[in-house]
Amino acid sequence: MSSSLRRFATLGCLVAAFASPMVVTSSAGAATPAGIVPSVLNTTYNYLTHVRTYFLCGTAKCKKERATLLKSAQTSMIGLSSLAARASKSNVQKKYRESLNLYVTDVNLLATSYQEYFVTKSSVTLSGVVGNIFYLTSDIASDVNVMGSVDKNTPVNFNLWVEGEAATLVAMQTDASALQSSTATASVGIYANQLLEGEAHEMLAHADGPDASFNTMLKAFAHNQLRISQSEILFLQNKKAPMTETQVANLNVTVTAEFAKLIKTESALVKKK
Repeated sequence: MSSSLRRFATLGCLVAAFASPMVVTSSAGAATPAGIVPSVLNTTYNYLTHVRTYFLCGTAKCKKERATLLKSAQTSMIGLSSLAARASKSNVQKKYRESLNLYVTDVNLLATSYQEYFVTKSSVTLSGVVGNIFYLTSDIASDVNVMGSVDKNTPVNFNLWVEGEAATLVAMQTDASALQSSTATASVGIYANQLLEGEAHEMLAHADGPDASFNTMLKAFAHNQLRISQSEILFLQNKKAPMTETQVANLNVTVTAEFAKLIKTESALVKKK
């Protein structure tokens, strides 16, 4: 087992007590591409609120209303998937295309995690899926924030853009810091590193914010995390990796410093507005 293997910890209070049908993308509106941008801007936030309320439930009140919240989350996922299907087929002005493409990708990733949540039997996988839902809903919110600025012909400010990247950083920190235990199994270590790979790729896809310096730092951090996770997975599979364990350990030190700098820079940019 890699000397840098870290323990994957489950998130509490997130296991659903109910079964749910899979999301079936509604065909309603799929053949009507006109008005997709207003539809995305006007409805997405409510959909995201319903999904988040169900999966990120942490209060006594929401725990008592899980059955009702599940229905709202299911309806919202159908709505989001329908919007993504329409968006993928819509002809829109060039200025919307980039944010709309990201929106489609992120909604599809969210739908995949949503469906996996209701079929997995593993508590570890369940926790990982909830983490995915946490940062993917934030990425979608960022996509909509950017689209809204483009729609109003106003510059995208850092606060509007950063929501998704901030949530992804939190998810990556959780997965990375939770892999420290020497008692963690190889399968848990592989899964946690796979989560980190997915998060790093998602971070790179969105590393196009209004601050060029911050984008550069994000890309360096994400690329280094990818190198670490890819090698650690191979270590745990008893396969030859592109880096040695010593190199991975040294790069982990670099990534820790990069993360701290990202958080410091992000905080300063948020305050700056």
